[in-house]
Amino acid sequence: MIIKDKNKLQEKCSPVSVKEGEEIGVRLLHELRESENGIGLAANQIGINKRVCVINVKEPMVLINPKIIEKSKEQFVFAEGCLSFPNDKIKTIRHQDIVVEADNHKGRLSFSANSKNIDDAFECVCVQHEIDHLDGITMFDREFKQEPIVKGVNAPKKIGRNEKVTITKGTESKVLKYKKVQPMLEDGWTLATQ
Repeated sequence: MIIKDKNKLQEKCSPVSVKEGEEIGVRLLHELRESENGIGLAANQIGINKRVCVINVKEPMVLINPKIIEKSKEQFVFAEGCLSFPNDKIKTIRHQDIVVEADNHKGRLSFSANSKNIDDAFECVCVQHEIDHLDGITMFDREFKQEPIVKGVNAPKKIGRNEKVTITKGTESKVLKYKKVQPMLEDGWTLATQ
């Protein structure tokens, strides 16, 4: 049974042996197949606090003690769901490219959303999502919240031409109308913060 209590998913999972991890992986893949619409599942989502997760986007994959060892600076926004929160969809921000090491895979595993195949993006996001679960992080913690610009609150303040401003150069400062200050800014003067 899949845990749907956010508080129970906030604990970091413990490392596991490959043998025990494989056994947990079989249980996870079975549970994932039963879910019918899931593409990934972490052990703590079924009450096993061990570092094992499964991904099934292009093919079934078990990751035992996975860790992201490289991630791109480039990120993208993706609408995610989670079997633990079946009624929620959250826009998250994820790395476009990641490299993962896992104890049950000899080499490094690379995942990239930078592809024309949408399954590559799903797989890249899913791996990050499931490893987050193992670290006690849910999709809600990765939510992308675009801040609206509200005039007068967080919008940049527009300075009127006749508004008086303070400019500085070294230890010298002057108070002038903004329209007179503009040529001086090119000559080494700086606008003091308001």
